[in-house]
Amino acid sequence: MDRSFFDLVIDRKGTNCLKYDDCVHRFGTADVLPLWVADMDFRVAPAISRVAEEIVKHGIYGYHHRTLRYYEAVMHWMFSRHKLEINPNEIFFTPGVVPAISYLIQAFSNVGDGILIQTPVYYPFFSVITDNKRNLLINQLVEKDNYYYIDFEDFERKASQAKIFLLCSPHNPVSRVWDIEELQQMAEICDKYGVLIISDEIHSDIVFGQKKHVPLSSLSEKVKNNVITCHSPSKTFNLAGLGLGYVIISNSEWRKKFKEYYKVLYAEGLNVFAYETMFAAYYESDDWYFSMLDYVYENYMFIKEFVSVELPFVRHTPLEATYLVWLDFRQLGLDDVGLRRAVIEKAQLGINDGPTFGPGGSGFQRINIACPRSVLEEALVRLKRLCPKH
Repeated sequence: MDRSFFDLVIDRKGTNCLKYDDCVHRFGTADVLPLWVADMDFRVAPAISRVAEEIVKHGIYGYHHRTLRYYEAVMHWMFSRHKLEINPNEIFFTPGVVPAISYLIQAFSNVGDGILIQTPVYYPFFSVITDNKRNLLINQLVEKDNYYYIDFEDFERKASQAKIFLLCSPHNPVSRVWDIEELQQMAEICDKYGVLIISDEIHSDIVFGQKKHVPLSSLSEKVKNNVITCHSPSKTFNLAGLGLGYVIISNSEWRKKFKEYYKVLYAEGLNVFAYETMFAAYYESDDWYFSMLDYVYENYMFIKEFVSVELPFVRHTPLEATYLVWLDFRQLGLDDVGLRRAVIEKAQLGINDGPTFGPGGSGFQRINIACPRSVLEEALVRLKRLCPKH
């Protein structure tokens, strides 16, 4: 697909778009260039648009029958992209990954149970635990030269107190694609202490270079039976607004338990647009998908070069996965309040504040680079205003 498709700047303002129309609430002003929430500023694949247009043309949006073809679409995608073999009865459709995590926490733990996460991490991980009145356990990742590692001694200490380990794989915001040895060690520790693993793999389709995402459940049959995987086409194909996710549960006892819990929520009645666009994404949108990956990685190479030449006070974590770059502003010598104010007021940018990702986020900001190159270039030029000489 021609890169001009992704170069197109589309005005999203005035559409009740969270990224653009919620800036006053998020940043205190509408006068910022927003590159924060994790959706793309690209139009969806042509096949997805065609299917949506056909539904609109039909003009009736009644109850939708969820047939085997939708389960087969998930099976097709998981095998073709990740060599993961699953069965239809292992798949549960949900209104998104975060709702799915909340349902799983409710189904497989009790009030007061410990749930382990690795910070800095996707900020809804905190609220989905605390809102469910579970005990938050933190294994802070170790940062060395803007690359992140797991403190396994601390991980085991915290896992011994946990009921559930909530894994982010690949990791958001630090962009780590966990090595198979790291995954194996985490899985072994969790097995040792009887800790259920919920693996959020929503960004697993967006991996770059020589890195390869390894589904945690693919390590062994034993690990597979101690993991529940959460996924969605939303990040990969820019469908977050349609509210579609799914969980994969291989353990038959856990499936039975979750099915009994889930049926009383009445949450599986998703809309026709969600199912049909997922089908178009997983079967008919490879050209768009691979072109998107190329474009995002070229954006990363652009930001990498720009930062090294024009922004000597900024460092960044290598982009192994996701379209979210973790920027290190600690050389500016500002506290977090001062940094946030400078980014908003001086650079006029709306990007994610590092401390919202928990311990380890101080001094950092997260920027979404899934946008036209011209928009990214404008954002980086604005960041130059933070240079001490300006």
